[in-house]
Amino acid sequence: MVIKTQDPTDDGRDVESIFAAIAEAVEPVEVAASVRDRMRHQIMERTASPPPPAGTATYHAQGEGWFAATKGIQMKMLRVDAAAGTQELLVRFSPEVEVPAHSHLKEEQMILLEGECHIGDHPLRAGDIHIAPPGSWHPVITSRTGALLLLRCEYPFPVSP
Repeated sequence: MVIKTQDPTDDGRDVESIFAAIAEAVEPVEVAASVRDRMRHQIMERTASPPPPAGTATYHAQGEGWFAATKGIQMKMLRVDAAAGTQELLVRFSPEVEVPAHSHLKEEQMILLEGECHIGDHPLRAGDIHIAPPGSWHPVITSRTGALLLLRCEYPFPVSP
């Protein structure tokens, strides 16, 4: 792709060739590690998002923190309240995933953010909220297309026999 400048004094060269000529004319210079670190720090500070409002927290779906829970299921821990025995996490299902049938010792709240899934024959689509009270039972959970959900549930997960 060639980008032309809009300058009336343009000599006919495209911007790409001008940058190439500049790059060829510049001699590489070794920068001290301390200078490089300071420059990196300044760039990171200038490009960072401002912090959330005081007294609040923001958890980003993108980026680090995702881990493979089981085949086809990734999770990202957002928050744990060990005293209350609850946790919030993002869960990403790959297409054709199956979550085994299970029960709940505490209330579970599931908000489907993207995709679709079925709890047994019961369909859920993006925007749906499903609440399972303590002592309730979920049949197998499946997703043909994959899904992203926000899950508030007991902590730690109960161990299956």
